[in-house]
Order: sequence, then structure tokens, then C-alpha cells
Amino acid sequence: MNNRIDVLTKKTIREKLLEYFRAEEKENLSKVFYLKLNYTELADYLGVDRSALMRELKNLKNEGFIETKQKRIKLNF
Repeated sequence: MNNRIDVLTKKTIREKLLEYFRAEEKENLSKVFYLKLNYTELADYLGVDRSALMRELKNLKNEGFIETKQKRIKLNF
């Protein structure tokens, strides 16, 4: 619950995603983890539109912040 509050207090989709990824990194003790939620559920969790979420994930990937392969996420920050 506390992680969700931290995520929801962020203003941009990018900030929300990065906060969510940081929480997953801490929980998994690794910069590589698998998403527990599908993209629709993740968008709902973050309080954002699914298409906007997908666009921001693509931007983060293109800018080198993350690498993705299906539900596997690798953080490069």
C-alpha cells in the first residue's frame, strides 16, 4: 500500500513508472525482474491510460533507461 501511495504522488507517467520500477528493484534485490501485472493492470495500478503507459515504456526503452523482453524488465539506471 505504501508503495502505491509513493507511485500515485508522482505527476508524470515516467515518474510513476520509474518509482514502480525502483520498488520492484528493492523487492527483488535485482535490476532484472518480471512484471507481476499485465499492462492493463499496471496502467490501472499507476492510474494512467494503457496507451500512454505503452508509449512511455517505449520512450524509456528507446532512451536506454530500460530493456524489455515480454514481461522481463532490466533497469539501466
